[in-house]
Amino acid sequence: MNLSEVAQLARMMNEEPGLATLFEAENPKEFKDVWRLMAVPAMRFEPFKGTSGNPAQVGTHRSHARNKWDVCGNRSGKTLRGLVEDFCDMMLLDPITLGPSERFHEPFPMWIVSDTEETSIDVIEQTFAEHVLGLDELGMGWQLVKDSTTWTRKAGFSDHLCEFVNGSSIRFKFATQKRRTFQGTSLGKVHLDEEQPIDVYQECRQRLTDRDGFMLGTMTPIYERSRGISWVYEELYLPRREKGIEFHNWSLLDNPYIPPEAKQRLLEEYGEDELDARVYGMFVPIGVKLAFPGSLIREMEQDVEDPELGELFVDEQGLVSYQSVETPLVEEYEGI
Repeated sequence: MNLSEVAQLARMMNEEPGLATLFEAENPKEFKDVWRLMAVPAMRFEPFKGTSGNPAQVGTHRSHARNKWDVCGNRSGKTLRGLVEDFCDMMLLDPITLGPSERFHEPFPMWIVSDTEETSIDVIEQTFAEHVLGLDELGMGWQLVKDSTTWTRKAGFSDHLCEFVNGSSIRFKFATQKRRTFQGTSLGKVHLDEEQPIDVYQECRQRLTDRDGFMLGTMTPIYERSRGISWVYEELYLPRREKGIEFHNWSLLDNPYIPPEAKQRLLEEYGEDELDARVYGMFVPIGVKLAFPGSLIREMEQDVEDPELGELFVDEQGLVSYQSVETPLVEEYEGI
């Protein structure tokens, strides 16, 4: 069996444990490979839907958009979701079905870009090693990685490079390397974790041209007062339809893996000016006090109803008649 067939069997047996017993009895040798793959965290990852019908992680996990951004609150699971997608892309697997990928059909190189080397090592590389490949370095996740690739918590991946046995590779980069280090390479995908400088984004977009590659951004829009709203809002979000860019949004409150009491503590810790950005992932500058509390604005937004469509008519006496498009009842009002 190839990897996608093993992965799909692993997914099925993870969802229906009763199948494992039957499959083990009929195919004991193949069962060992499936069982080992089931232990890889990326294979067990279950994207969640948000509250009130928000597709949340499921929506962006399914998306095949060539330029998409997860703009979400803190602790919303955006980075891990993105790294699981990256791993599946490396393995040429669909992240939802674990069948053959519809986006990638041959191995390719990609970059994952962080703010600094320290952030790359402590957050991105550690999360990828422990929560995507798995803590067991003898496990199936690490069997898919070349022997020349090593990782430690202190230094991250050797040379910040993770190479896979199928020929795909991830280079972990950081914006402090400056623009010139982001030139001259042809890539199949770039994942920007958190907002990076616009010149780094532009260089990364150029690296995708030859392969018609994919851009993924995962970020919480946290900004200092002096910086104002992100360039991502001005350059990507506002013209998203014209540029064919997808934005996916969900909040800290949508994450089912955080206990309600922990969510409440975080809500109490954040200042009123931080809630919209840190909890809901909204494009607002932190440090700017609003005339009305954000909670009141959100409550008012929920009470807003769609306008009733209709037409106004004025007769010779100056009486105004209104006729709804949906309900043909006519109401008369005194002249305006």
